[in-house]
Amino acid sequence: MKIISAYYVKNETYDDTPSENVSIIVTTDTEVFGVPINTENKDYQEILEWVAKGNTITDNGGANWAILEHN
Repeated sequence: MKIISAYYVKNETYDDTPSENVSIIVTTDTEVFGVPINTENKDYQEILEWVAKGNTITDNGGANWAILEHN
């Protein structure tokens, strides 16, 4: 998988609780897909390797996946 870009997706909160990053949307040379933040997930491990090479996971400004997939 050749990662082109990646950005965080935050969970929804309905009170004053701060939202947290819960997954990452990855764009590769062939597809776009979500990856849970889970150290046992092989795609997440590959993202961490990509970051270790100097790349950055972008903060999406607080949007969540449900909002993003409808735009």
